[in-house]
Amino acid sequence: MIQTNQVVIKLSVSNVPVAQKFYTEKLGFKVVPDYTINKGGTYEKDSYIQLTNEGMEHKVALGLYKDIDEPLQPEDTGTAPTFIVKDIDSVRQYLLSEGVDVSDIVENTSDKGYIDRFAFFSDPDNNTLAIRQNMN
Repeated sequence: MIQTNQVVIKLSVSNVPVAQKFYTEKLGFKVVPDYTINKGGTYEKDSYIQLTNEGMEHKVALGLYKDIDEPLQPEDTGTAPTFIVKDIDSVRQYLLSEGVDVSDIVENTSDKGYIDRFAFFSDPDNNTLAIRQNMN
C-alpha cells in the first residue's frame, strides 16, 4: 500500500505561462512557488509549475509540465482529471462566461443507482478536464 497525503496530476503543456493563466484565472488555482522550475528563464522544455486549490475542502495539485511543443490533438487525450462540484449547472455557466467551451451535461447511473452529472472541457493544450456533480 502506498501511503500519501497528496496526489499531483501532471498535465503536458506547450506554453507554461498560457497554461498557468488558464488554471489560475479561470479555475482558481494558485501557484506553489517552491516547485517551480523555469528552464532557461522562459519556461523552456522540462519546465514545471505546480498549482493547488489550497483552502478548498479537498486539496488538489496539478503539475503543468512543458514536454510538448504544440497543443495535443483532442483525440490524443484519454485521461480526464475530474473536479467534483456542488452545482454543475452554475459551474458550467461560469466556465462558458469565461470563454471556455464546455460540453453539454450528461448523466450516468451506476450499477447501484447512484447518479452523476458530467460535463467536459479542455485547457489551452487540449488536456481533457471534467466537472462532475454527484446527485446522491
